[in-house]
Amino acid sequence: MPLRVTNFSWTQTDSMVCITVPLKGIRVGNVDIISTDEYLKVHYPPNLFEAFLFEPVDDARSTVQFGNGAAVICLPKRTNKVWEHLMISASKNDKEKKETRERALLKYQEKLSVESISKAEKKYKEKKYALETMIKWLNREAEARRAVKADIEDLKDLTEVERYTDCFKDKGE
Repeated sequence: MPLRVTNFSWTQTDSMVCITVPLKGIRVGNVDIISTDEYLKVHYPPNLFEAFLFEPVDDARSTVQFGNGAAVICLPKRTNKVWEHLMISASKNDKEKKETRERALLKYQEKLSVESISKAEKKYKEKKYALETMIKWLNREAEARRAVKADIEDLKDLTEVERYTDCFKDKGE
């Protein structure tokens, strides 16, 4: 059973809310953060910070910074106004929170899936470009070799006198 983090702090402006979660000496690589428009989870075993946000945020523009033994998560608000609370009322029943959490996790999985597909497509395009560039280079090299080979074949057909006539013209003979 994870330990709930309760010693967090938060600040806000009309357009942004920032949450500072202490990490208690945990390495950044061991911190798992899930953020959606209405839900935030920071998990670093055995600790868990979970927030059902008071209002929706713009998750696509959210940022996380690590430093001084804490994670600072800045979430841009969708509406420019001061919140009364960071999280929805504690009186909301567990069923509503569970539904919100499940919705958030599904949305997060979809986001990861889209990012993964996008990354794979980008990698494929980069490989395709590299291969096309290599093929163009090889074709140019092959064409240059064919041209040189054709020149050599033309020289073989010349008689010995025809081959060296051009050389002696410059010598004055």
